[in-house]
Amino acid sequence: MLIKTLRMENFRQFRGTTRVDFSCDPEKNVTIILGDNTFGKTTLLQAFNWCFYGKVNFDQRPDFLLNYELSEEMRNGEQQIVEVEITVIHDGVEYVITRTQRYTCTNNTVRGESVPTIKVSYKQEDGQTESVRAVQVENVINNILPEDLSTYFFFDTERVSSISTRKDVAEAVKGLLGLSIMDSAIKHLGDRGKRTTVIGKLYGSMDLDGDAKAQEALNRIQTAETKRGVIAEQLEDCESQINQYDARKEQLDAILRDNQTTTTLQKKKEDLERRIATERKALADTMTQYFREFSSGSLAFFSQPLLSTAGAFLKEVKVDDKGIRDLTKPTIMELIKRGRCICGQEIHEGNEAYQHLMEELSYVPPESIGNTVRHYRERLESFSRPAERTYESLDDRYKAILRSKTRIQEWDDELQAISNQIAGKENMRQYEQELTDIRLRLRDLHAKKDRLNRDDGVQKGDIERYKKIYDSLTAVSGKNRQAMELIAYAEEIKEWLEETYKEKELAIREDLEEKVNEIFERMYHGHRRVAIDSKYHVELLTTVSDREIAAGESEGSNRVKNFAFIAGLVSLAKGKIITDNSENGINLSSEPYPLVMDAPFSNADETHTANISKVLPEIAEQVIMFVMQKDWNYAEPVMNDRVGKRYHLNKVSETYTRLS
Repeated sequence: MLIKTLRMENFRQFRGTTRVDFSCDPEKNVTIILGDNTFGKTTLLQAFNWCFYGKVNFDQRPDFLLNYELSEEMRNGEQQIVEVEITVIHDGVEYVITRTQRYTCTNNTVRGESVPTIKVSYKQEDGQTESVRAVQVENVINNILPEDLSTYFFFDTERVSSISTRKDVAEAVKGLLGLSIMDSAIKHLGDRGKRTTVIGKLYGSMDLDGDAKAQEALNRIQTAETKRGVIAEQLEDCESQINQYDARKEQLDAILRDNQTTTTLQKKKEDLERRIATERKALADTMTQYFREFSSGSLAFFSQPLLSTAGAFLKEVKVDDKGIRDLTKPTIMELIKRGRCICGQEIHEGNEAYQHLMEELSYVPPESIGNTVRHYRERLESFSRPAERTYESLDDRYKAILRSKTRIQEWDDELQAISNQIAGKENMRQYEQELTDIRLRLRDLHAKKDRLNRDDGVQKGDIERYKKIYDSLTAVSGKNRQAMELIAYAEEIKEWLEETYKEKELAIREDLEEKVNEIFERMYHGHRRVAIDSKYHVELLTTVSDREIAAGESEGSNRVKNFAFIAGLVSLAKGKIITDNSENGINLSSEPYPLVMDAPFSNADETHTANISKVLPEIAEQVIMFVMQKDWNYAEPVMNDRVGKRYHLNKVSETYTRLS
């Protein structure tokens, strides 16, 4: 498949008509579209997805594709369209795919129709254009480029980083490399346990002559076959997960072995960080208590020199303090005025009680300062009493503060020294936690696998037992003998297809691994090998002491690995794989596909970018890239002579981009 043109009408920030003609020259097979972030590169990629499959992946308002500026200008009753048209050449035939969505302004709100229209037409040999019937449109598009394969050829930076770890990668690769036809044939033949398959229908057509036992046996066989099918799928999924976890476990073991010293230092670092955090909290608590006590007790403490001087002075002063505490002159005069004491004694001028009260007047202020001095002394003693305790407490807390600060400083220094030692090295704690989790998962998966195998053995035994019963009961009639002969032929063909499929699948996987490694060596500046397992998951291996182990992958090496994987797929598809089985040839050829990439070089260094840029135009039939200028600076020197078309994205506003 080659992409000739892309035409967009009001698609997101591309207002009006935007047309791109892609280079189809086999020598200059690269089209470059340059633009910085937010200029519309991702929108161009999404235009392909929307035109082919009616799907987009935008962060904001993914269901609204009309240009925002145009939608703001619309008035009630007005209509606008969003349209994307792509012209491709597939198997020598030119197809035009057009998807259109109409937008209408109603009550000052612009909405698009819920179901866009899709049309496909093609040019006949005489040059006339013929439209594809609506019911066949989806089949034609999937014949040109199946949706489950599209992410291998229309992809952005994120898809590049995860493309070789997807769960559906095996089926997609088989489809791309031509194995799906054989796989479909095997499934179509089926077995007696599946009533809708060829073999299942043949068994169902047999005349059981009302033999309940034969019917029961067939039902048991079909039920057991169905269960085995479910178990087989679960076992396949279980085995796939085990392989992935085993591979990751080996990687983590190698990482932790190589970084044992770092692991020890990180544990010590984490312990110091915990101790520092605890000590800082204790320091904060101690300082809070220190300031609280200082606030409440500092006045008495700092007043001690003055109070000591005042106390010594009062001891030397000769004063008469015979008076009654808190007794005042007004109190005495009130008693005399009343003429009776609170004890009941009468008071009148000249009697004994009167004389005593008059004498007492000489001891109360202002006539006597004795009581005041005595009261002051008592207040001094009460005020000074906590001062000594305040000093001791503040002294202890201040010492504790100094000890905490000293510990924190020492631990900070030690922490800094450790940080300097492990600077730039990976955090082993996350790997240890991941390894523990993987071991638990592997234990559960192996237990599940053992249980499934036991269940499968039980079902297999039931099938064999009931087959004998069924065959003995149905082999008597001529009609049944004919059906059983056809079943024997169908089962023989299926067995041959399965054996051939396994051989071809293994051969293709080996060819793919060889091709991927060949491309990887050209892209990667280092010494590693790419391994592809039965699920087409890819990992990097490195040789240590004559043994290959899974090595840790950086962002750069992971990107090169996945580029090599994609390029290997494209290369095999471009080469039209032809397989042969003795004198019976099975053609597993596939159509070559283009690569349409958004920001493919993000997170790749200068050397890897240059290597990838050199290899991709040689591998792919057509390369279309939406690239930032800074990345293109590294790619241009090695790719420029393969560029047939070049465009620039010009950002007029946040909602309007022009292509020039």
